[in-house]
Amino acid sequence: MEKEKRQLLELLEQSIKKNSPKEQFGILFSGGLDSALLALLCKRLGLDFICFFGFVHGLGEAKDFAFAEKAAKCLGLSLETGSVSMQQMPKLIAETVSLINSTSPVQVGVALPLAIACKKAKQNNIHVIFSGMGADELFCGYAKFRKSKNLALDSLREMQQLPEKDLKRDQAICAANAMQLRTPFLNAKLLKFALSLPNQFKLSSTRNKIILRQLALALGLPREIAERKKVAAQYGSNSDKAIERLAKRAKKSKSEYLAGFAKKPKIAALFSGGKDSCLALWLLHNRGQEVSCLVSIIPKNSDSFMYHKPNKKILKLQSKAIGIPIILKRTPGEKEKDLAALRLALSEAKKRFGIEGVVSGAMYSNYQRKRIQKVCDSLNLKPFFPLWHKQQLDELLLLVNNSFVFIMAKIAGLGLTEEWLGRPIGQADIALLQGMSKKFGFNVAGEGGEYESLVLDAPNFSERICISMSEKKMENEFTGFLEIREARLELKN
Repeated sequence: MEKEKRQLLELLEQSIKKNSPKEQFGILFSGGLDSALLALLCKRLGLDFICFFGFVHGLGEAKDFAFAEKAAKCLGLSLETGSVSMQQMPKLIAETVSLINSTSPVQVGVALPLAIACKKAKQNNIHVIFSGMGADELFCGYAKFRKSKNLALDSLREMQQLPEKDLKRDQAICAANAMQLRTPFLNAKLLKFALSLPNQFKLSSTRNKIILRQLALALGLPREIAERKKVAAQYGSNSDKAIERLAKRAKKSKSEYLAGFAKKPKIAALFSGGKDSCLALWLLHNRGQEVSCLVSIIPKNSDSFMYHKPNKKILKLQSKAIGIPIILKRTPGEKEKDLAALRLALSEAKKRFGIEGVVSGAMYSNYQRKRIQKVCDSLNLKPFFPLWHKQQLDELLLLVNNSFVFIMAKIAGLGLTEEWLGRPIGQADIALLQGMSKKFGFNVAGEGGEYESLVLDAPNFSERICISMSEKKMENEFTGFLEIREARLELKN
């Protein structure tokens, strides 16, 4: 391994030199292998730096605190520690959740000690800070690598996921503290080198990151630090313990507690007036999301790939019953023009209501989902699909059990005859539909276009829709629609 260790040392020193600023910089320092090796190499190169460690105090000694102090003392490093109390944590959590746009306990737990360390570094007028990020991915530091059948391939996959999973988070924290994050391990030459190493240089039955540990020992890093097992940042800094304690006080799980700090984006609901769009809207509303407007696209062509052909008057009644304004746009019902109409409607919603996301009732249609995603991406909107891959029967039961009143407004499937048009769907009807779907092979929730629905009442309706005049129009035995001529809103009992 001697030749490979020399190569690794040369590559690391080259990367550190390339990333080092002329002025004093910082190193995120936990007293673990990666940060200690980085600091040791920076010292060997005669660079001007300070080490920083952040933690939560008042919860017993943080696991990494003693190691950070001991490693700094052994290596003769300057170490600055920052800490926050439990009383300060809610404010810091709120800031952090807003910065990283995540309420994941793991993501927030990792981000918090970084935020504390960066605040301390900022006080020291630091504008560039080093991180050991990438070492675990390159040299197989995670326990999951032990189950790998192809270490190089899995290592490469971990590296490919790193920008979105971890790097984006840490860069956001650093940027908020007016500093640049630099990651010497995230170097193309280092990646190529690590992927070329034999497995035994990275992983054995008892050790991981073997070549990195061997290099650290050869350079004089104390064995206790060089061979130290990885402790995740959220555990080594007490941030996870702090989140857990705060959540327990609030009588919530960690996920529920952190979710309370999330900025809830304003949402537009793609709305056809049918059961799927009404249910998706209601589910999102129940999660505390603010739905600012409904967006309905009315195709001229009743066979549009993207949209049902809703009744404009009914849509306006539903909008009034829900108490949410509606944007209506017409389209010829042709593929590309359908997308253009949706983009135009969502652009208007963004301008008028400041929406940041879009909810759709799509369940299984990849065609629908991909096109909605495409339009959302072009407008920088976040799509929500709360019904995606929900079991069709479960959806129907969820509707009926939560007092949704809906009818079939259009039929186009074997077994569905005229008597189904305009008929409110209840528990008994679901059982009949289930049996018919097995017999005739259609989708019980109408996902294959076997029927289109219309919601007349729902838990979030202040009034119900009453159809006072309608006519059933049949093209053949199993194809027809309900023409609604007059309808009005009525107060609920």
